[in-house]
Amino acid sequence: MEIRHALSTDAPAVTALLTELGYPDNDVEDVRGRLERWARHPEGAAFVAEADGKVVGVVAVVAIPLLERPGSGGRIVALVVDETRRGSGIGRELVAAAEAEALRLGCDTMEVTSSRHRTAAHAFYRARGYEDRCEHSARFIRRLTA
Repeated sequence: MEIRHALSTDAPAVTALLTELGYPDNDVEDVRGRLERWARHPEGAAFVAEADGKVVGVVAVVAIPLLERPGSGGRIVALVVDETRRGSGIGRELVAAAEAEALRLGCDTMEVTSSRHRTAAHAFYRARGYEDRCEHSARFIRRLTA
């Protein structure tokens, strides 16, 4: 298995992975455009795991400059492994790549959000040393319109 930067040609496989993650309304061309944007992002990166010539996982990470203290915080904005390959270490490798990229970008923390119904994902993150800190803060989201 190889972890590498995602390419625009990975769009069909990444689209299928996003469907597995619960986002079925993605068009391959839209995902291709997003992968191209990630490739140009100065403080972020998308990586794929490739095994036997097939993309079997994807992770995207971004560094967010902090105002309240020096440095940046890393954030995993997406992580998914092909459901037939889960439990084989691919997720660990993708998170390690994201963490290494975050460190390279000057981050001293890493965060990830995960829907409450994804209990297997929560166990995965806890096993990597992540703490559920939701009791310390709330997450508010508002859709923006032009």
